[in-house]
Amino acid sequence: MTDAQGLRILVVEDDDGNRLFVRRFLEGEGYCVTEAADGPAALQAIGLAAPDAIIMDLGLPGLDGLSVLRRIRRDSGVPVIVLTGRDEEPSKLDGFDAGADDYVVKPFSLPELGARLGALLRRGLPKPPVERFEFDGLVVDVARAEVMLNGEPIVLRPKELTLLGFLASSPGRVFSRSVLLEHVWGSTAEWQEVATVTEHIRRVRTKLGERPDDTWRIETVRGVGYRFTVDA
Repeated sequence: MTDAQGLRILVVEDDDGNRLFVRRFLEGEGYCVTEAADGPAALQAIGLAAPDAIIMDLGLPGLDGLSVLRRIRRDSGVPVIVLTGRDEEPSKLDGFDAGADDYVVKPFSLPELGARLGALLRRGLPKPPVERFEFDGLVVDVARAEVMLNGEPIVLRPKELTLLGFLASSPGRVFSRSVLLEHVWGSTAEWQEVATVTEHIRRVRTKLGERPDDTWRIETVRGVGYRFTVDA
């Protein structure tokens, strides 16, 4: 159980009834709840309330939820649960790429939302032990959100960068998709499709390309997972 006493939760939802519904439940669990009904109000509330976690709908007036999420991620690692009726996989990937830590599809049960929030607050956000890596022409700077390949910048989305940084932090070590879900997304196969990892690996490989003289690569270990390999 997470000790909810004193933890501040921001609920961003344009539907008054749904917002009140969630607020009453969370307050009953012991959280201190702040509300916002649109995108600009959400950004203002974040600055004023300094929440410990955010529960946010994507379909917001004024400024959509993905835009709000991207602005949050410029300055903060606060955990964010996306709350939306969009259950298509591309929409989920957009949310995770923008920086969401978990995803709850409407309609949902309040106990499920509470369980996910508690798990997210207990886990926190994992970070690689080192934030800059160099491998024969490839530079991965997680702290500065930069990737360079032979002197040229490579544009990676936030989760793609975090995934590459996590793999590169332990060359040669094999990680299952479930382990990557836990350490990169802060999630589990119970809550999120492991296919998310496969798709992100594909994107990273495509953007980095594959060259015969590269001494590094992301390998698939059949039936196990993935590893970042560096030739001796």
